[in-house]
Amino acid sequence: MGSSSQAGIVEHDSGFSSQPLVCHDLWVTRPAAPYLKKDYLTFVVEHQIAAPRAQAWQTMLDLMVAGTGGYTQKGHPAPHGLGATFDFSLGGLDLHEEVISFEPPWRRVYQLTGAPVALYEGTTVFTDHGEGCLFAWSLLIDPLPGEASEQFVATAQKFIAKFSDHIKTSTETRS
Repeated sequence: MGSSSQAGIVEHDSGFSSQPLVCHDLWVTRPAAPYLKKDYLTFVVEHQIAAPRAQAWQTMLDLMVAGTGGYTQKGHPAPHGLGATFDFSLGGLDLHEEVISFEPPWRRVYQLTGAPVALYEGTTVFTDHGEGCLFAWSLLIDPLPGEASEQFVATAQKFIAKFSDHIKTSTETRS
């Protein structure tokens, strides 16, 4: 073990690590551990809808309310906005959805709890496209190890794909 001193900084080789400790008066730092990047699962469904964006947006909100029985808590602005919550069941699980970003009639972001995953965030986005609009629904999921998480992710993907199709057809039928 060796040590050296230089202008108020003491370096000391502890013998336990190839990296020296660096002491600055009363605190000690170590080089940061390598950053471990998480492996998130993403899933995206996109549709071109032959109707104005505002109409597609409202259809999506109406279908969500109809499919869940309504909000368990209204958001700001009421009823669909920030903080709005739904409680519903999917694949035998009781789930809770909370709106965490609301930018009508463009974007809605929500988090889902009650599922066997570490993180589930969904985002719906509408953009103008000629006489109609483009619609995308994306999921960001941090799955847990095990079959329950895998089954939930597969069920969620099928549900989002089918519900997105329903938003498209219902919007176009209304126009």
